[in-house]
Amino acid sequence: MASTLAQQLAHLSAAKGPQEKYVKGKASLLFDYQKAADVSAETLLRIAQQGLEALCKSDKRFAPFPESLFSRASLTISRDQLTKEENTQLNTNLRAFLHVLTNHFLAPAAFQALEYCIRRYQVHVYNVPELLVCCLPYHATPEFARLVGLLQLKGSAWEWLGPCQQSGAPPPRELLVRRCVNDQAMLREVCRGAEALGQPGFVSKTFLSFYAVLLCEVLAAAPHVTEALLTALLPFLVAGLKEGAARDYRAATLMVLTQLLSRAQLSKDFLAASPTSLPCHHAPCC
Repeated sequence: MASTLAQQLAHLSAAKGPQEKYVKGKASLLFDYQKAADVSAETLLRIAQQGLEALCKSDKRFAPFPESLFSRASLTISRDQLTKEENTQLNTNLRAFLHVLTNHFLAPAAFQALEYCIRRYQVHVYNVPELLVCCLPYHATPEFARLVGLLQLKGSAWEWLGPCQQSGAPPPRELLVRRCVNDQAMLREVCRGAEALGQPGFVSKTFLSFYAVLLCEVLAAAPHVTEALLTALLPFLVAGLKEGAARDYRAATLMVLTQLLSRAQLSKDFLAASPTSLPCHHAPCC
């Protein structure tokens, strides 16, 4: 079923351009953008509930979301009419849902649930960083390209994905690595994703494995490990080595730290001047 979905997504991506084409339709993962305008919110909710039922069977962490995000009461929610406090709570619920969804992004049920989040909560407008963290480990897939084609990226650290929206093709791995080497804002987005998905209750082995390998590639590709690069990385290395960090996050951090120490020596003076300091027993100082 997943391979069939991938084929359908590839066809849909080839048939459309970037999000600007949604002027007379609705942004959609499951439907052509014009047809999507004719699909009611009630129908999308039923589709989402079916998908969420399947997700709950595979991961008990989805248990809170049928009530908090996918109940019939959600049909009356309009983000532009919510108070600041209500929007904050909604974003908290959506962030938690997308974090848990990271391990399941390629499942057809994931797109069933995301379709409703796009229509009802406009996550492709208001929750772009969390959406991209959710799908970034799958950046070579048609599913990733399909989702990116819907997102409003202008003014964000992810704006470099614009050509992917135009072509409907996934970005090459080399482009992602090069972007992280040259763009500290993008690098921090990846690191923040790892920090979020390294917390108890939200651990994603999929993302943390991706994070470890990607950062090792970034460090290997960088012509020099500059002070700016070190300054960007160190707070996240510290976070990954803290006592409360999940085991998979700690393991990923140690892998990155090993690669870092193979490229650069961290002096005591530099560590002392950093916003935080690495524990000496994890990072030998020269």
